[in-house]
Amino acid sequence: MNRIAICLLLAFSALSATARLQPQGCAEIVDAAGYQNPFYAQWLTAYDVKYYHLVLRVTNESTLIDGSATVLVGAVRELDTLVVELQDSLEVTGVEILEIDSLSGPGIQAGYIHQENAVFMALDRPRMPGEEFAVRISYGGKAGRDRGFFAGITSARDLDYGFQVTYTLSEPFNARDWFPVKQVLADKIDSVRMDLICDNHLMAASNGILEEVEELPGNSRLFRWRTSYPMAYYLLFFTVADYTDYSFRASLTGEGDSVLVQNYIYDDTRVLGDWENGILETGRLIRAYSELLGDYPFASEKYGHAMAPMGGGMEHQTMTTIQDFDFFLVAHELAHQWFGDHVTCGNWQDIWINEGFASYMEYVSAQQLLGQQMADEWMNHAMSIALGKTSGSVFVPEERSGDPSRLFDNGLSYKKGALLLHMIRHVLDNDVLFFRVLRTYLGRYGNAVATGEDFRHVLETESGMDFSSFFEQWYYGEGYPLYTVTWYQAGDSLYLRSEQSTTSPGTPLFTMPFEVEMFLADGSMVRERLLQDEAAELFRIPVGGPVQQVVFDPDNDILKTVSLIRTTPSEGSFSFGPNPVKDQLNVELFQRGPVREITIYSYSGQEVFRMTDPPNPVTIDVNRLASGPYLLMLRDGTRTYMERIVKIAE
Repeated sequence: MNRIAICLLLAFSALSATARLQPQGCAEIVDAAGYQNPFYAQWLTAYDVKYYHLVLRVTNESTLIDGSATVLVGAVRELDTLVVELQDSLEVTGVEILEIDSLSGPGIQAGYIHQENAVFMALDRPRMPGEEFAVRISYGGKAGRDRGFFAGITSARDLDYGFQVTYTLSEPFNARDWFPVKQVLADKIDSVRMDLICDNHLMAASNGILEEVEELPGNSRLFRWRTSYPMAYYLLFFTVADYTDYSFRASLTGEGDSVLVQNYIYDDTRVLGDWENGILETGRLIRAYSELLGDYPFASEKYGHAMAPMGGGMEHQTMTTIQDFDFFLVAHELAHQWFGDHVTCGNWQDIWINEGFASYMEYVSAQQLLGQQMADEWMNHAMSIALGKTSGSVFVPEERSGDPSRLFDNGLSYKKGALLLHMIRHVLDNDVLFFRVLRTYLGRYGNAVATGEDFRHVLETESGMDFSSFFEQWYYGEGYPLYTVTWYQAGDSLYLRSEQSTTSPGTPLFTMPFEVEMFLADGSMVRERLLQDEAAELFRIPVGGPVQQVVFDPDNDILKTVSLIRTTPSEGSFSFGPNPVKDQLNVELFQRGPVREITIYSYSGQEVFRMTDPPNPVTIDVNRLASGPYLLMLRDGTRTYMERIVKIAE
């Protein structure tokens, strides 16, 4: 028996069922959700959550709650103690052990300890692997802690319309602020019933289908909600306020197929006056996403919104809690139903699986419904925010995975995360393939969890391309490239030299294809796609006339800065590079016939290299040269040309 189990065993032996214990000498363990829980995390992997039935009396005036949580679980290994997380400020008034055939009836009273934001429950007998059983935890009190946006439960007044609302927001680690929970991402809850009791002038929203509204004695009413789709723990929610129901149906891809769009909005005519068009836009978005990604994944229940003064939105499964109905906010939270809810990040380090994908669908939604100009404006704004992150990776370092401010970093997880998908789309250069990758990924990991590496595997399998360098540089790496691009024309060729540095020393090179547009004097345009896989490269592009303008990355596909300079070739009309040079120097003479001789001199006058009658162009190995400046001399039949080069060390 391990040390932690001994601590609990001694506690149960010494205390009554309602006593509290301060455990001594029990170690901290990092749980599978990616953050530290005091000494109890190992028990969270001992069982799988099957079903919840929450019965809660709630109010819009405060975070006071009162009721019970029935939790059906299946043992993964032999289990004599069940542990769930629950905020200490909530009072547990009883625990019952239930058999699965009598979840609504009385159970066996169980001993428990509520300490360190967890409830330890002594089972009546050991449960074997595969065995299912349930507990009912009765509890209540003032829930939540004041942590701003990331409080697990909040009661606040909307400043625009004056309505008082109580709402939950459990992401990432705050579900325990209002219900007993296992906060492990990989263990999705199979199904949930939520019974919410409130004053009869109020309405209470939650996940899934509203099965019944029952009038109760004492001017109260009961809202019975049920959902049967697997769901991550942090997506369970409720809101309560003076709402009215504004619902309609949205079409899906099949003929006659549709989904209920159920909106709990403040009971004030001003809301529809301000936001009716935005609410109705949800239907067009559902249809557009369904055509691109596959039908809305929870179509047999609903999609919808419940208004709350939260300063944004939260993608609770089947019903987003939302501040207002701005187009991009609605588009983002709806996209989460596919990316984040249907497929959930497997750990918090891979929050890109949720936020980067939903953010990119904002751009896609603009393309689909608002036009490319609006999409370009969104992209320019996203680029400007991501460019402010000169360091830091989209993948969250393990040591920061418990910090909500890092998980939900707007520049990294959201905007740069979206741009990674935009660049993948650019690399694939095939929209049909890009959206097939997304659909395959959703089909493979739907109702489950996935990581960035899982997505990469699907991407490589579907495309037949190797994205290992891309992920190493853009997902795990930091910063972005800084391009210095010079170009000039010689005859029917344009010579473009691209030199790349980066904003972070941890990622010295981004191996990326880029496109250039060349506008000719006759009004025509030539577009060329080039791949840069070295810090400095010279490209020769055939053109059919005088080039007047060059545009680098014309579609804004790459996160970068670029300095684009037109130059004039040297008097000798030859090119050389890279300069400075490490190992190989490329030399080419333009339109002058054959090269007779190439010589390199040190600045002391010593000849260190000579080649006669070389090919044109030619690559010279300069590895044996010492670091420092040299004079490069090239002769054709009539002229001699000279330029300074610098050899640098590896």
